[in-house]
Amino acid sequence: MFHGTSRPARCLAPALLLALGGPAMAQELPMTREGLDSVLAQYFAGADRDHDGKLDRAETATALGYARQLLTERRDAEPFVMDVAPDGSARLSINRKGPLGRAGMLDMVFARADADGDGGLSLAEVQAVAHIAFDAADRDRDGILDDAERAAAQRHVGLLRGLLGGGG
Repeated sequence: MFHGTSRPARCLAPALLLALGGPAMAQELPMTREGLDSVLAQYFAGADRDHDGKLDRAETATALGYARQLLTERRDAEPFVMDVAPDGSARLSINRKGPLGRAGMLDMVFARADADGDGGLSLAEVQAVAHIAFDAADRDRDGILDDAERAAAQRHVGLLRGLLGGGG
């Protein structure tokens, strides 16, 4: 996590993936909030395939570089599964199709970004999450991400992608 950020900003760190983790952002993060807004508006326009002004779950998955079914398939309600280990003992593990699996974690990111709860992400909602992520990365609070701050943010996005199993 970013040092010196508040607990709410750290709790929103997975949303950084949603706001800054798309393939278009993979090369270099914008240096200013205005630059970020501009890049996100262009990226959003391309990702909004049905041109309704919202990214649905399938469009969001595609924009992030994940298979569409990752955000659209049915989930199990149970976070854990019980099975038998090779030695015959009972074993509790994370249900990969449950709320703690990769898709479930992406569900949480999507729900956090969907501020109005309508099931789609507007450009304003994506930009709001991006602003939180930008402010968390802007450690010296000067409104500009220097090379070190951008590198740290890009490493953070890479770690989140690794935790969520890839994409883009």
